[in-house]
Amino acid sequence: MKVGEVKKILSLESHIEIKEIRKRKEGKVDVNEIYIKSARKKVRCPVCNQFSSKVHDYLKPSKILYLDIVGEKTYLIVSKRRFECKNCKRSFTEDIGLTNQDGNISLKVKQKILKDFLDKNKSLKDIAISNHVSEDKARNIFLEATRNYPKVIKRLPEVLSLDEKATYTSEGMYSLIINDPIHRETLDILKSRKKEDLIDYFLKIENRKNVKAVIIDLYVPYKEVIKVCFPKAIIVVDPFHYTNHVIDALDKVRMRLVHESEEDKKSNNYYLLKNRVNKGLLLKSFSETKYELKKKEEQLEKYTQGTSKKKPKDKFNDYWYGKIKIKKNNKFIEITRVERLYQMLQLNDELLKAYNLKEDFLRIINNVKTDDVKRELKNWIKKCKESNIPEMISVAGTIDNWLEEVVNSLKNEQYNNGFTEANNNVIDKIISVSYGYKNFEFFRLRALTILRKSYSGESQKNIENGKLKKWVFFVRNSKKRCKKREKILKKVKIPIFPFIYRRNY
Repeated sequence: MKVGEVKKILSLESHIEIKEIRKRKEGKVDVNEIYIKSARKKVRCPVCNQFSSKVHDYLKPSKILYLDIVGEKTYLIVSKRRFECKNCKRSFTEDIGLTNQDGNISLKVKQKILKDFLDKNKSLKDIAISNHVSEDKARNIFLEATRNYPKVIKRLPEVLSLDEKATYTSEGMYSLIINDPIHRETLDILKSRKKEDLIDYFLKIENRKNVKAVIIDLYVPYKEVIKVCFPKAIIVVDPFHYTNHVIDALDKVRMRLVHESEEDKKSNNYYLLKNRVNKGLLLKSFSETKYELKKKEEQLEKYTQGTSKKKPKDKFNDYWYGKIKIKKNNKFIEITRVERLYQMLQLNDELLKAYNLKEDFLRIINNVKTDDVKRELKNWIKKCKESNIPEMISVAGTIDNWLEEVVNSLKNEQYNNGFTEANNNVIDKIISVSYGYKNFEFFRLRALTILRKSYSGESQKNIENGKLKKWVFFVRNSKKRCKKREKILKKVKIPIFPFIYRRNY
């Protein structure tokens, strides 16, 4: 490879000259050593800001880790000069601009490390290996970039979302995720979800009284925290949590019946209740009458046979009406899933009652007008208590305790934890890739930088709009730059990535 091509590939500045290119072995790995020097005749003095051309002496060559060439580890061997300023009579070392001060890792390698930290699929170990640095070095580079990350939120939005996440760090089992669901931003991650810790945290924020709504799950201490810290806010329970609570109660009824029929594992009752497919049918919402079901089945049959062009609604898809094989009299026969569901419900009166109560609840929260929903829910709670089914009585008590908050969620459908649950999936990925985190602060900074795509603590939107006054790290596409290098890179494959630059550096 020619010297000119190497210079363009490495994106070295025009004043840097390549003297020599060597190859050597570092264990079993090929390593490139590129000897460089500065061709500048005059250098500006860092003290008096005057140009100087008088060379005082030459320093020993320093080794700087640089970006890989063709997947091979690369070092820049830099020959630096010391200049003597005629104006202030001081000597200084020239700055080639490859590193910070006297560092042995180039800025571009640091930029790549910081870019890798924004990837949720990469662990600290993966980042360190791919960039030829130690784990401690990679961690220190990351912590240096996030040293100005705020420890407390300065201002809160009008709508908040609180949700815990199992993180198993040194600080405890659960962490609290604070989100802005309207603007879809993650605000902060706290090391604890304890009532005292949350109150202490939120009382430090000046505009907390401007919060109008807080979305939570069915964790009781959250309610007490909101009353103390956000006196003007309404409490909204996320629909997913209380709906799932009711569905879980039905599943508990099924599991109890499974244990009761466990003595005869070959019985049809045990098979129907234990089967995984049947369990899914039982938990799904299907509130149509027998006549309507039969009509839909006939409609689907005509459509599949080609005698009718009218396609059934998406609600009545193949999952419900598709054929499944069951064993009867030592022979396999095919029946529809709906038929199988009716077979299950005929097994036990308790199961049928619990299923109907679950369907009634889903009908209330999905179809009943908001003005009547509170009355309908009270009637539903009464039916559950009269059913004498322990699981349904328990869930009815929970809904009764959270009745106002449930009604608030139905009246304000735009408030939900959908964005929060999506973020939880990202956090799960961050934790699983690294096999967990011991240090909570490192986990917090890693998760926030990934979720916010920023090293400043501010949103990516603000960064892109140039609203930040302080220096920040941000990701910038270098497509134009890459296009200029396409001709050179046709034969030589090297990784191309967006660089992270420091404003006002």
